[in-house]
Formats: sequence, C-alpha cells, structure tokens
Amino acid sequence: MYKFRALTYHAPPAAGSLDGYLARLKLDDVGRLAKELSAKKEVWSIRVVSTPVEDAARALDVKPSRYVEEFYETAIKVANYIAFPLRRLEPSELVELMRSFERAYFSVEYKLEEEEAVIEVLRRVSEEVGWVAGSRFAVAFGGRPVTPYFPVTTSETEGLTASLLYPTHVAELVEGGEPLPDALRATALEAYKLVYGAIDRVGTNLPLIGLDLSLSPWASDSVALLLEKLLGLPLFSPGTFFVLRAVNDALSLLASSLGAVGFNEVMLPLAEDDRLKELAAVGQLRFRDLLATAPACVVGLDMVPLPSTTETRVLKWAMRDLDAASKLKRKPLGMRVLLVGASPGEEVELGMFGKTPVIDPLV
Repeated sequence: MYKFRALTYHAPPAAGSLDGYLARLKLDDVGRLAKELSAKKEVWSIRVVSTPVEDAARALDVKPSRYVEEFYETAIKVANYIAFPLRRLEPSELVELMRSFERAYFSVEYKLEEEEAVIEVLRRVSEEVGWVAGSRFAVAFGGRPVTPYFPVTTSETEGLTASLLYPTHVAELVEGGEPLPDALRATALEAYKLVYGAIDRVGTNLPLIGLDLSLSPWASDSVALLLEKLLGLPLFSPGTFFVLRAVNDALSLLASSLGAVGFNEVMLPLAEDDRLKELAAVGQLRFRDLLATAPACVVGLDMVPLPSTTETRVLKWAMRDLDAASKLKRKPLGMRVLLVGASPGEEVELGMFGKTPVIDPLV
C-alpha cells in the first residue's frame, strides 16, 4: 500500500492588503480536500507553499518578517508545514525566523558570493536552534521547481500538488512480476484519479498543478531497498548508477506523459531512509558517494549529518560540486546538511528522523 506523502497548496501571487490577501487563501478547501482524499488513501501531511517572501512583502507593503509571521499563523491552522522561498539571505533574520516558527521551512538559491552567509546559517541554526532544525533550511541549485517536496520549492500560481510515499509498494509490484515502468504507471494513474475525484466531490475550483512522482523514502519504506532489489547487490556496488539511471528514466517518461511537476527522480535523504543509515554505519555509504550521486539523483546531499567541526572550505567545495552537477544535468538540485556536535561514525538522535550516523566529509 502507498500513501500520499503530501497534499500541498501553492499560494497565489500577493496583491492588495496583507489581511485581504490572507483572507483569499483557499486553506479551508485544502483541509476539506485532505479529509476527502484520506477516506480513500492516507494523507500523511498537508503543506502550504508561499510565493517568494520578498516579492510578497513588497506587493503587500509590509516587512518580510511580518509577512512570514502572518502567513505562517494563518496557514498553520490547516497545514502541518509551510515553505517560504527566500530571494536573499540575511543570517540573523533567518535564524530568528527559524527559532520562532518551528514548522516553517526556508530555501535560498545558490550564489557564489553568498557561500559564507549560507555556512553561517548552517552553523548558527545548529548552535542556536538545534540540530534537527537544519532539516528546515536548504540551498537550491539550478532554481526551485513547483513541487510538494520541502524545502526546495516555490509557488508561481495558485493550485495543488501532491507527492507519494511508495517505494515498498513499487518493490512489491516488481517482486510480483510487474515491470518497473508498469508498476510506477499503475500507481501514478490511480493517485491522479483519487485526487481528481476528491476535487470533484469537494467542489473546489482549485486546479491540480500536478503530482511529483519522485521516489522518496521514510524510515523502513526505503528507496535504497527498492534499488537493491533491482540491483541484486548492496547499494553503491558496481551497477548502482545504471540502476539509478534506469529508474530515473522511467520516472521521467512517466512524468512527461502525465504532466507531472517538480523533480520526478530518485531521492536519497540519509536521515529519512533506514537502509541508507545501515549502509552509512558500516562504511558502504560515504560522503563522496552521496556527492557522486548528485548527477543521477535529485539530491546528492540531503539530510546528511556532518560534524560541526567540518571546515568551511569543505562545505564551499561541496556546494560548488552540487552547482556543477545541476548545470551538468540541467535540472534543479537541493542540499540539506546538518552540522552536529558528534564525530564521524557516531549516531545522533534527530527527533522524528531517529538515530542517524554522522558522516566524515573527507571520506
């Protein structure tokens, strides 16, 4: 069985007064849609994505911090998580926002001249807000798509997106003899049908922008295990990139035929995949492996705990590698690293993500 990982509302461009704009958001429709959809298939989270903060604040003639506060307090009545794309990075302001709004996610687009500011945020969030809060800040390379996946997302027009949690479901279909492309297509078609059915029954005029069909994990519902079933060897053994390419090709073809949005690729977030944690704990998965997957996966460095002693120059070069990978593949990438007070090989407790091994950034 699969579930909807997220049903996500993308807010419209801001106009008019702040109070008037917030009153026009169709959050009640999103809540009713989630309830209706849950009667058929579990909806794991409801999410809301703002338009870029600075654009909205300028259009509404308010300070960015006030916009974030008011938008957050309005959206959190319905949503589990809210994403705020940023056009500029001011570390002190961002750290304070992350401290104040614990379910708010933020992203900035990579710029060479802002590397120092990004690293300051990574260090200060860890020290002042907590290690787990690092999961709520990401750097985007190659732009931010409209996607239900956080934090690298944005909103351009009002509408809905959704994502699935389905690695185990797909693995079971494949083990039953169904070819991978057919397993992916059957699941995606059913999911689209369920969302459209819920929209019709609720009677909302909110458009479905599309589903992001990326294969993403959560705990034992592991993308790594699915890849290993296809490979027949531990992940990162010879053949890994062939399998990654085959799965991503299948997802890309399916996404094109169904009008999907977002990334539509394999995702390998270390702290979110139990099998990846096992591989990291025994040395089968290394930092360089995660970086090397960037040209083949939507994220090569996602939810990766690194020692807080990691040198600034190492973090800079990692970002430059990801920027190069994004340009090479001509698709967006994201980075989430968590700087933690532990040494490589140790495990750290990361709240809802559970215990996760710390990776050596130079191995």
